[in-house]
Amino acid sequence: MNCVERFLAATLFGMVALADSPTPAGGVDHPKAAAVAVEYGLDPRLGALPTENLQFKTNTNYLLDQNKAAESRFQKLRGMGPRTNYLEEFSRTVEAVLNSDASERIKEDTRKLTLLELAHQRELAAEKDQAGGHLERALQLLAEYVERYSRDAAVPEVLLRQGYLLRRLDLKEEAIEKFYLVLRSVPRIDGRNIAYSRRLVMMAQSAIADTCADLGRHAEAADLYGRMLQTKSEELEVETVRIKQLRSLRESAADGILERQAMGFLDDFPDSDYIPEARYFLAHSLKQQKKRDAALEQFQLLLEAVELAPPDRLTRWMPWKLRVGNELANQFYLEGDYLSSVSLYRALARSNADGQTRQAFQYQVGLCEERLGQVEEAIKTYQQIVDAPITPSVGSNTNTTANAVPVQILRNMATLRMSVLKTASRKDPLPRIPAAQP
Repeated sequence: MNCVERFLAATLFGMVALADSPTPAGGVDHPKAAAVAVEYGLDPRLGALPTENLQFKTNTNYLLDQNKAAESRFQKLRGMGPRTNYLEEFSRTVEAVLNSDASERIKEDTRKLTLLELAHQRELAAEKDQAGGHLERALQLLAEYVERYSRDAAVPEVLLRQGYLLRRLDLKEEAIEKFYLVLRSVPRIDGRNIAYSRRLVMMAQSAIADTCADLGRHAEAADLYGRMLQTKSEELEVETVRIKQLRSLRESAADGILERQAMGFLDDFPDSDYIPEARYFLAHSLKQQKKRDAALEQFQLLLEAVELAPPDRLTRWMPWKLRVGNELANQFYLEGDYLSSVSLYRALARSNADGQTRQAFQYQVGLCEERLGQVEEAIKTYQQIVDAPITPSVGSNTNTTANAVPVQILRNMATLRMSVLKTASRKDPLPRIPAAQP
């Protein structure tokens, strides 16, 4: 027996003896050597033998090739796009990587990715099947991720996703609590740069403010938007946050505060896509403060902006023009200022809104003309409504128009008003006028 054979035999015999022999009575157990941390999951104990003098390389060509193969599999998976067999391919890829000799780091990343991907697939499934409990299952998968990898750098993102899911489930209070967890978890997570952490914080703050606004807690939302603006982050799209703040201030703040904030927005963002909305807030505030001339000036400026708007903005801006003009005209009508009211209703009736909206404004013009004693003009106005062709009304996603009275009902009301005006004696007081609910 040569030296090599004797060494192998002695080694095998020693391993068996150590494994089978009990500790001698009265003997002292020697402390076992700590296992050497090896990235690739190899057991450095080798049958419970101390291995202080034994290390394994983690960068052999074979192991590196295994890592590259795993990464290549996932890269190919990403290029598949939304295919029907995506989940099957994903499952096969995960199984292949976990059964390969890839590093433990890559395998652990694969397990993390599996939880996130399955949650994402559940979210996609919820868009097709609302009653399938998919969002609830997605929440469970994300909760499992947080529980397993509580110190992982992705935890704040996972918590943020949980908050969005809770909001989709209409669990808004629970969503707010989850967003606050994001704020508390960001400082505890290592491995992220400062810019990324700040962005996560701002996303959570915005989500909290948006959810508070959805719940009608507008004062709280406005305050949160204000705190976001105080960060003065170069990444933050200030314009969007400012308009959100204005929306909440309209519901919660004094008119003077809304006026100042709206004017500040118009000064800071003169070419903003939100100019009509900001002018609406300003005109609303001025109207509430009985500043009639200033409110009318904002309406005129809005009319000019809409007239000069490019086609891509015209569709979005028109509802705000109708909303501002209609609210002001209604206010003047209720106050008895029929001259101001009829001028606004006429301007709105001439707008390029849909047919139903124009006829509703025309009916209001007729009411004002009656109040002003312009009976012949009122009859002509009502006749225009009766003679107008009935066309399908174009739906609007903004509550801006004068009313929601169907066209046929408007025609019947206009016919009734003409009949009353034609038969009534000019010496008698004007008959009671049914309004179209301005």
